[in-house]
Amino acid sequence: MLFITLVMIALGCTNSKEPQKPLPSEPASAPIETISTTKPPILPAPAAPALPAPTATIRADIPGKSSATNKRLFSKHIERAKEQPKLFAEFPVSIPDRYGKEIIFDEAPERIIAFDSAAIETLFAIGEGHRVIGTHDYVIYPPEASDVMRVGDAFNMDIEAVLNLEPDLVYLFYPTYKDQLEDAGLKVLLIETIEDDFKKMADHFRMWGAITGAVNNSESIAEDFEARVEIIETALAPFESGPSVFQDVGSFWTPGNDTLVGNVFEVLKLVNIASEVKGYAQISPEVIVERNPQYIISSYGDIFSTDPAFAEVLAIKNRAVFVPNEDYLSVSGPRFILGVEEMAKLIYPGIFK
Repeated sequence: MLFITLVMIALGCTNSKEPQKPLPSEPASAPIETISTTKPPILPAPAAPALPAPTATIRADIPGKSSATNKRLFSKHIERAKEQPKLFAEFPVSIPDRYGKEIIFDEAPERIIAFDSAAIETLFAIGEGHRVIGTHDYVIYPPEASDVMRVGDAFNMDIEAVLNLEPDLVYLFYPTYKDQLEDAGLKVLLIETIEDDFKKMADHFRMWGAITGAVNNSESIAEDFEARVEIIETALAPFESGPSVFQDVGSFWTPGNDTLVGNVFEVLKLVNIASEVKGYAQISPEVIVERNPQYIISSYGDIFSTDPAFAEVLAIKNRAVFVPNEDYLSVSGPRFILGVEEMAKLIYPGIFK
């Protein structure tokens, strides 16, 4: 299951000039009649790159602020990390599940089946990937996870295979198999995938640090994630609104404002031309033309630039159709911030470098 695809990161200095204001977005038309779902269509997954060093982030040239202020903002989280006292794992650990039930860990689980791509990426990122003994077919990152046994696809689990692995924790993002696994005597932690506010991801990193005892590694990743979001939010604080955008995740399916990508648009102050969509929906080319986005993000190839039907759309006229190379925004794990940063750099090149 993929939500989106987005990009790489570059370090560098910036200029002090305020970027030219974008062309105003076209007003939204009446709500569109579409087939709607909370999930985008399943599409082939591109290969994922290696996770870069946590401190590889963008710099911001904040309008009205001195270069010294900008430099302090960029380096503040690095200094804060240096001053962070060493943490020590403490057990027992209590983690509330989806229903508010406290799941108690008297010690770190040694054999984890994680039916969630974000959990897999997080466990490997904090150095605890050796505990993972099973997952689902859609996990593609990190490369080391290719050796982990698959015990089903994203929504179908081979219960017999799970039991044969004798896990001491099964982590789920949907409840279908929860009761069956618990009836078999397994410890289950059910927590829904983050779908509304990507800033909550930092707390998930900390949660896995508490469960596995890797509290220092998880805190480092969480702090870095939060600091990089802060850089973006502070840089864009002087602006009321940015340009309009349309995201195509295949066959004119697009995210609404109530999705993770919609939340990214909000943080970046972008105007989503499909703001009224709930979850993901498929809209017509005529609606795209009518709403005239200034940017188009086409996740699986540019089908717009050579189509005469879109010739008068601002994004086509301005050559502002972007096809990302990597799939950072499809999984709510540590790499998600890379996609947010790259989109910020794409839309606001005068601010972010």
